[in-house]
Amino acid sequence: MSTTSSFFSFGSDDSFVSKSFEGFKYQNAPLAFQELVHGGSVAEVSWAAFGPLKESWVLSYRDPSMKDKFAWGISIPTRLRNILSKTTPSRHLRVCLGPLAPLSIPVDYRCDSFVAWDPTFVRWGGLPSKLEDSLQSWLTPSGWKSGPPRIVTWGPQEAFFAMSEYGDVVYRLGSRTQTGEAWPIFKETVEEWKAEAEFHWSDLAYVSLDATTPDQFIAIRLDGTWAGSIDDTNEEALESFAHNFFARLKPKSKPKPRPSPDNNQHSNGISKTPVTAPSLVIHLEYKQWASETASLFASALAANGGGSRPRAPKKLQVRSQSSSSSPSPSVPTTRTGSVTGKLLSQFPYLPPAVTTCSLPVCHSTKSDSEGLRACKHDVELLLRASGQYSYEWLRQERIRWHPDRFGRLCEESFRESGTKLAEEMFKIIDGLLGSFERLGSVNEGS
Repeated sequence: MSTTSSFFSFGSDDSFVSKSFEGFKYQNAPLAFQELVHGGSVAEVSWAAFGPLKESWVLSYRDPSMKDKFAWGISIPTRLRNILSKTTPSRHLRVCLGPLAPLSIPVDYRCDSFVAWDPTFVRWGGLPSKLEDSLQSWLTPSGWKSGPPRIVTWGPQEAFFAMSEYGDVVYRLGSRTQTGEAWPIFKETVEEWKAEAEFHWSDLAYVSLDATTPDQFIAIRLDGTWAGSIDDTNEEALESFAHNFFARLKPKSKPKPRPSPDNNQHSNGISKTPVTAPSLVIHLEYKQWASETASLFASALAANGGGSRPRAPKKLQVRSQSSSSSPSPSVPTTRTGSVTGKLLSQFPYLPPAVTTCSLPVCHSTKSDSEGLRACKHDVELLLRASGQYSYEWLRQERIRWHPDRFGRLCEESFRESGTKLAEEMFKIIDGLLGSFERLGSVNEGS
């Protein structure tokens, strides 16, 4: 385990502590934690975790002499404190703090949840029974059967996710409450990713669930795609962490193509539209269209959720590692509690300022009043104006326009025509993805 390991730990009262290739950050940290970090004793942070109580925290660090050390708050579980006090400090140690133990458990048997591990041992207390059983199954009397944990995280309502170094995965998407799913955004993210034909759990790089608030989490894949849910207070911090989870590599220089008089011609002689950087006008058109479309989708998602109780404001982001640090609005894949529900009764057509392609081959498609009123060139122009155009971003955009998914968000009278229009959009984006694959630039943006 490298000392450059990135992590994000949710705490109480909208607090968090994180480390990425952007640096070490925290918000609303306990006073003792702040005094330690700024007191000159901490030269390098190896790992940190916040828990459900203000003074429940653990810090693994190196002092100015590069000696490994631990520190912790007074409110961590007693059992964990005993373990840490007897453990030789190591930058490889990982500690996670989970929800408080239910008050229904007798005091003598009560233990607030935690897990601590390194490549040679694992200790835990107060975990959900199914998570505990899974960790136990990874061990044998002679050592690790499935390898030490790579990821262990859990939250309220029995939600958890764990992965071993050998790739064994176990998770639970939370229990149902009287008002519905406790972790609907997390559940939808997992189900969306699993539905992708080429997705494997080995593609997952990091997951962290909030120990205090249901449905707050961050999940990042090796290709840079990520999803997260958090209150507005720390929205920027979560986005920044996701975009800086991996080390940023300098882009490789590409040889410039030799100028040619027929550089904008297909081999069959048919003229093609050259790909140029979208103008500021088109970018502004995209931002307005994306914002309005996001509102329509959010309203439809809220209506599709039935009579569930309002939830605290959340935001789900799904972005590619190559996207910009200030992403434009996109169509959400889940609902936010503050949105009034209304199913779709109209389609979010592309702005007229974008549907400017005049190629004869596209005329019949665009002239159909019951169709999309835009061709693939118009759609590409609009999506490039997002500033996030890349293979992974398009993959997520395609999911949003899946006809079955879109149809469920439509009023009954609009469902048939709405599904047809969404299918046209879906096929165009699928074709744009195919262009990336044919050019061999799957991991590159444009």
